[in-house]
Parts: sequence; structure tokens; C-alpha cells
Amino acid sequence: MSRKPTPHNLKVIAGTDRPDRAPPADMPVFPTVFELPAPPQHLNTDGADLWRTVGTELVRARVLQSVDLPAFEQLCVRWQCMRQVAKAGMPSTAADDQALKALFSEFGMTPASRRKVGSGGKEEKAGNKFAARGAANRPQ
Repeated sequence: MSRKPTPHNLKVIAGTDRPDRAPPADMPVFPTVFELPAPPQHLNTDGADLWRTVGTELVRARVLQSVDLPAFEQLCVRWQCMRQVAKAGMPSTAADDQALKALFSEFGMTPASRRKVGSGGKEEKAGNKFAARGAANRPQ
């Protein structure tokens, strides 16, 4: 199975965006979420806590878009179910573990998926850092 392509906005944040790999011009653009809404009422304490803590971080990193809210809600629901199973002292199934991991990965919240996303806080210098090492700069 091949690796899923990194979303364009995550490439911009990570500083790995390149013009030759820009998204198609007709790709839909959705508004970025700048203020996290209140957690859905059907979430219990564990789900609502995840909504607030992780959701705030996703908003701060400018990763969350308006169309991502239902998927993020699904993540919180799966999380609260897993917490209920753990609190009951029951083992979780491999399928449940994998489903939760996949949802975390979608938002860049696993070690492997996080490597694809930079913090956005460090700015790189513009220009080609290898420009001074070319043949045109060699002494004659």
C-alpha cells in the first residue's frame, strides 16, 4: 500500500511546498477554522476533553478546516469509546485500535504522520541554499 499524499496546507506549514507539486487550480478550498466551536453535546467527558485540548492545538497549527470538523468529531467519539472500554478493564480489539490510529494519523497526531508536518514557527531563508556551490562559482 502506498503512502497517502500529504495535504497541500500541511506542506505549506512544513515548508516543503513546491510549485511543481502545487494542487490543481480547480481543487476545492475550504475555510480554515480559527476558533474551535464548543464540543458536540453527545460527547462525554473524555470526548469533550479531547475536543478542547487537541482541537485547540489543531486550530493553533492551522490544520483544521471547516469540512474537517465531522472527521474530528468522529475521532473524539472513537476516543471516548476506547476510554470507556479501558475504564471497564476490557481489552480493545485490534480493529478498534487501528481505526483510532487511522483517525489520529489523518490529523498528523502520530509520530510517523507528524514528521510530515512542521510546527510552522520556524521560517526558512528564501532562496536556493545550494546556489553558491554550483559550477558557475568555481575559481577559474
